[in-house]
Amino acid sequence: MTQLSDLDTAAQALFQELNRSTEGNPTVQVSMYTLGETIGLDREASERAAEDLIANGLVEIRTLSGGIGLSEEGANLLGEKEDGSKTNRLGTESPLSPPQYELVEQTLALLKTEIGGRGLAFETLAEMVADIRSIEAQLTSPKAKTPIVRACFTSLRNAAKDARQREWQQILDRLLD
Repeated sequence: MTQLSDLDTAAQALFQELNRSTEGNPTVQVSMYTLGETIGLDREASERAAEDLIANGLVEIRTLSGGIGLSEEGANLLGEKEDGSKTNRLGTESPLSPPQYELVEQTLALLKTEIGGRGLAFETLAEMVADIRSIEAQLTSPKAKTPIVRACFTSLRNAAKDARQREWQQILDRLLD
């Protein structure tokens, strides 16, 4: 598996900016040129860095106009600490730690922005909204209980699977595994 240290400086910077701008979500795409501009690269340097990342399997090209996104391998690379443990996973320790709390909030924000536009059946939508509200209620506690949050995210993952919402299912799989 490719490590960040294997890449040149421009590719490392572009990869980290892609991860930051997509919040580690492999379903989101961003222009390689916009990313490069953000970190001070011109169009040619952005293309070279993106090609390096694509060749190493960390990034996938999404559009012919320069849209790129994290591959599963790329999303997992920055989701690991030096000791191999996952940082972009919910875990089982309770109460939620500050990074877990932030991860839960980010995941909820993503789901909430998209849930209305998915054409879900009313029953499925009502179930998912109830799970989201349960998680939000848990987040108001000074000691949010991880098992309760995990149970709600598991229910959301099952509803996403039943509704054939593969993107959501993948996001929730990564969070819960």
